[in-house]
Amino acid sequence: MRKINLLVTTVGGMTSPDILKALKNTLEYDINIIGVDAFEFAVGRKFVDIFEISPNSAIDETKFVEFIEKLARKYNIEVILPCGNEDNLVLAKFIEKMPCKVIVGQYQNLIKAYDKGIVYDELKSSIPEHCPKYFIVNSYFDFLESIKKIGYPDKKVVIKPRFGRGGRGVYILSDKFDFENIFKSKPTNEYPFNFFDRILKDQNKFDDLIVMEYLHDPYYSIYSICKDGENFFTLTHTREWGNASQTFRGKVYYDRKIEELASNIIKKFNLSYVNNMELATTEDGKIALFDLNPRIGASSGIDKDIGFNFPLETLKLALGEKIKIDKSKFQTPKTFLRYFDQVWL
Repeated sequence: MRKINLLVTTVGGMTSPDILKALKNTLEYDINIIGVDAFEFAVGRKFVDIFEISPNSAIDETKFVEFIEKLARKYNIEVILPCGNEDNLVLAKFIEKMPCKVIVGQYQNLIKAYDKGIVYDELKSSIPEHCPKYFIVNSYFDFLESIKKIGYPDKKVVIKPRFGRGGRGVYILSDKFDFENIFKSKPTNEYPFNFFDRILKDQNKFDDLIVMEYLHDPYYSIYSICKDGENFFTLTHTREWGNASQTFRGKVYYDRKIEELASNIIKKFNLSYVNNMELATTEDGKIALFDLNPRIGASSGIDKDIGFNFPLETLKLALGEKIKIDKSKFQTPKTFLRYFDQVWL
């Protein structure tokens, strides 16, 4: 059995063990995983062979790159798998400094794919039927005009940073509150107009915000494996219960039409390896893309249990090996339940 030394970054996510277990529990390779994270108590430290605390790539790119290069040489790393958004961008930017293969797309393509403004503009231009209604604003006046055009106050409005990562800074504007949804439900990122008014009114200019129509169920998290803009396979996860970051109950299945949409987007941005897209439904029942994550999604690791191991197959792609896909195995939806577990230090 071939032994591979693999370095995985950002192993501290709540679902990071899904990826790590998908790589460790395979009969095809003997994978020795060196995991790194900027957080000392990253849960992934218990699912790797060696754990190291790394600099934070979002704070100091140079220190992070130097640290990863040093580790790659120290442990004779054959492949690096970056899992965090910033790690992904930084390693793509400085890929020539790495002494091994890196599972990452080209930097210029990633910069575009992480820019929600560019992504929505591309959707609007080429596949408008899958683009949500949106505006890019950076002034208080434009903010007021955009929410009216979307339909506020009769409709909810989503407000988020143009360059946000991982659901950070995403809010919902709504003035439809009552006792039940305030005191008998878990808090959400839903706020009335005066909340945003107080924050934005005194700002002449601010960093670009996306003001977007509110999308509805069903929500889809889709995972694709691709190379140089060619999509090989997409699996659909339908969220039945969960939140914007996690699905606690969902169905997994193959959907040809959703795969065609994913293939179109992958081609537009020339993406490689595993990526994640978030889709939801417009008022008139159309499926719209609202988030594109051009890096491996932790939840893609669970699909190994039903016959396709995304982390392992993307490792094969990086090694130049062929991957095998039998789409017929996923015609019948399968339901999963996600639950919490614990590890002891």
